[in-house]
Amino acid sequence: MNRTYLNAGRPLSTLALVAALGAGLAACESSEQRRYANLSEDNNTCATFGAGQGSRDYTDCMLKQQSRRDSEKLNALERQRIATQNSKDSLEMVRKLECDREAKKDREAGRRPRNCH
Repeated sequence: MNRTYLNAGRPLSTLALVAALGAGLAACESSEQRRYANLSEDNNTCATFGAGQGSRDYTDCMLKQQSRRDSEKLNALERQRIATQNSKDSLEMVRKLECDREAKKDREAGRRPRNCH
């Protein structure tokens, strides 16, 4: 049986959405798996630096790796906050421009202009 799925009455965007969701779910990992992967990566990093497990250097190295990871998370959150604020500011600017444009049309038509501020 030969079927053409793109022309089967389902929009291509729906199929793309399903594919994207499937790929996203396949990439999910539990927090425990992520923690284990981070620990393994940190352990390898410290071993590469020559710190033997159980030594003071190893402990210091592991703490530095955790601190680095925490800093990366905080930086990512800050970048996300800034991007969100930029989006809100842009939306407010667009709304103000639209309001100013409508107020100008009102004045040109001899009507009382709306207050945009």
